[in-house]
Amino acid sequence: MATDTLTHAVADIAEVFMFEQWLRHYFVVEKEGKLHIEIPHDDLKEIYAKEEHLGGLADMLNNAEITYEKCQATVCAFVGARYDGSKYGPEVISRSLDSKAFKIEMYVFGVWMKGHEQFLDAQRLPFSEWREMYAGWNTMNEVKEYRKKLMAGGGNPNEPATKSVH
Repeated sequence: MATDTLTHAVADIAEVFMFEQWLRHYFVVEKEGKLHIEIPHDDLKEIYAKEEHLGGLADMLNNAEITYEKCQATVCAFVGARYDGSKYGPEVISRSLDSKAFKIEMYVFGVWMKGHEQFLDAQRLPFSEWREMYAGWNTMNEVKEYRKKLMAGGGNPNEPATKSVH
């Protein structure tokens, strides 16, 4: 598989996962002890106007009880339906989801969210702002170096790059 194809597939898939995080960040409500995503009609219209390619995912999750497993299954179904075999050839999506590059992208996005949580919580920001802020943060030398270290390390970005005992 060409590196460019994998890079583009990872970026497309990561965007979907990030969008799902954005939905959960701003539109989760608790009802009778269970979590639901509720996107008001005007917000849903705005999502379709600004993020048309992701609107279907908002529809799939809207007005439904959510769990980690349901969100994961819904996102994967959305990715499969939109990209697997249509935009990308056979097995590109499954290889991308299993790739070190995708795992690192999601890990680094989680670091970004945790580090910016207070700002993200202060007001509801459009997904386009999340995307722009994250892209800008990724241009920082410290972040670039961190990514290089993660890529140079073994396997899981949650594990140390070395197995040395100190």
